[in-house]
Amino acid sequence: MTGRDRPSTPVLLAGWLFADLLLGLTVTMLGAQAPPPVPEPGRGTASPTPSPSPCATRIAGVKARPLKLAFRVDPGASDGELLAVVRRELRGHRERLTGRRAGMVLTFGAAGGAGDGVHLAKRVNAAARRAYPRVFGAAATRNFHDLAAPRGSISMEIYFVSVGCSPTPGS
Repeated sequence: MTGRDRPSTPVLLAGWLFADLLLGLTVTMLGAQAPPPVPEPGRGTASPTPSPSPCATRIAGVKARPLKLAFRVDPGASDGELLAVVRRELRGHRERLTGRRAGMVLTFGAAGGAGDGVHLAKRVNAAARRAYPRVFGAAATRNFHDLAAPRGSISMEIYFVSVGCSPTPGS
């Protein structure tokens, strides 16, 4: 193969240039589209009026330090009995749960074999969700088996959602 058989560098780059221009045009067109108007009650459609906010941006995440709880349940208890025990145990921590939302809950259960501990942890998370839906309703849960704990032990790590405000430069 000689040097004449290969296309020159400008010809090779022309395809990439065309693809980049097409991508740039697509991004520009998508960014230029206006959002649909928001209807006002009783008036049909109208454009929304912006209101000043003391926050430049909203900051939300999961706090790094969990609330750690430990209690005992009967692994053979019915769902109703388990719900009553979980409700009673969580009620003892009401002051630390009120007004907060759990973002992530890690629950460790001990009930014989590894599968039994995971199943018990899953049942406890379901009971917590029913007992306190405002706190645990939207939480992501993860169920584990605790190999070192005695049968019926439950250990929960509750990571709460944190919501804050990054102030505007003028405030």
